[in-house]
Amino acid sequence: MKESNTDTKRKHYAYDVSQQALSFSQLKVLQDADWLTEEAGGSGLIFSNDTLNYYLDEEYRHGKTILTSAQDDLNSKSSGERKKLLLDYQLSQNPSFLIVDNPFEGLDVEKVTWFKEKLQELATHITVIQLYRRAEDVLPFINTGLVYEQKIFRKIEFQPTDIASDFNAKFSKIPLPLERYEKLPESLVKFNDVSVSFDGKPIINTISWEIKKGEAWHLKGPNGSGKTTLLSMITGDSTKGYGKELYILGRKKGSGESVWEIKKKIGYITATLTERFDGMHSVIEMVISGLYDSVGLYQKPTSLEVTKAEEWLELIGLSDKKEYTFRKLNEVQKRLVLIARAMIKHPPLLILDEPSSGLDTRGAQLLVQLVNRIAAARETAILYVSHREENGLNFENTLELKPSQTGSKALFKRS
Repeated sequence: MKESNTDTKRKHYAYDVSQQALSFSQLKVLQDADWLTEEAGGSGLIFSNDTLNYYLDEEYRHGKTILTSAQDDLNSKSSGERKKLLLDYQLSQNPSFLIVDNPFEGLDVEKVTWFKEKLQELATHITVIQLYRRAEDVLPFINTGLVYEQKIFRKIEFQPTDIASDFNAKFSKIPLPLERYEKLPESLVKFNDVSVSFDGKPIINTISWEIKKGEAWHLKGPNGSGKTTLLSMITGDSTKGYGKELYILGRKKGSGESVWEIKKKIGYITATLTERFDGMHSVIEMVISGLYDSVGLYQKPTSLEVTKAEEWLELIGLSDKKEYTFRKLNEVQKRLVLIARAMIKHPPLLILDEPSSGLDTRGAQLLVQLVNRIAAARETAILYVSHREENGLNFENTLELKPSQTGSKALFKRS
């Protein structure tokens, strides 16, 4: 039987991956470190998205339902449910330590609270090693830091710092569009008592909501509350909008509108969008490609298009990297470029779906300040979707989805 250590006796570690990311093989080095297994009193496990993806792959390819019962499947679960199942499974193996890699990423406030309380409880009898990107995410019982040098992990004094506390980027005026959209309606998106169910399960219940030109909205709600459903109805990626009192850019859904014509007037950014752009396109080509709605640039741009793209790169502070390959940028630089790519055509509506997910504090603040600058111009309406309350996000309108047995209801807040 393992010796039960208290918080005051047991060391718990943190590693800042905003400064140096770790590959899965490097995490294995930590997992197999003699000093860690000796100190913790036995072997441990890695709680990460890579580990979770392994079980998802086993289920998909080989039909092995390891984290769920044979009558259930992991793929149907939300990100929060998957992480809880993984944690329960790993704890059933009685590990002496647990390496948790950004455990709160993609979770709503309620599930973040649950995970923090669970890890606090676990820390009384197992060693916790937390990988984090933001100082505010560090668990309160962490007392030692780690650095990775020359293929070994070394202990250091732990002093988390908020590198964005005095950070204030100065974004200049938003570049003017090459062309302006004509005859745009005042109401860009309008839901009139819209309800949606999937396989008989109510998702949203009588939602009435309107996005007008130049408005900035923050869409919130826990995992599974229907945020993705609302977004897919707006972008045309879901057929659930047909037959409903739903109007996009002044036309009722299903009245013969072209999905591609709608998409041309909507800028859409997600944290995973960078995975689509894995070619060898340059940064300036990436920005210009937004004018053509293409994944990369495949035709010779005009001099005016090049100039406009250069103006956007100057705005986001990446003029000196315009000839860099997009894939070689760091994650926050990629997000800023994708926003510039979406905004170069000045779409009537810009949708930002969890845009700060996976960014460190400084990167998130840089992104928020750019979004605030776009919102302040009031030329493009913004729909910002996020679980996390980002410091400094300056939006006057909030739609929060509140789940219930009959589907999520809308709770509005206006400043």
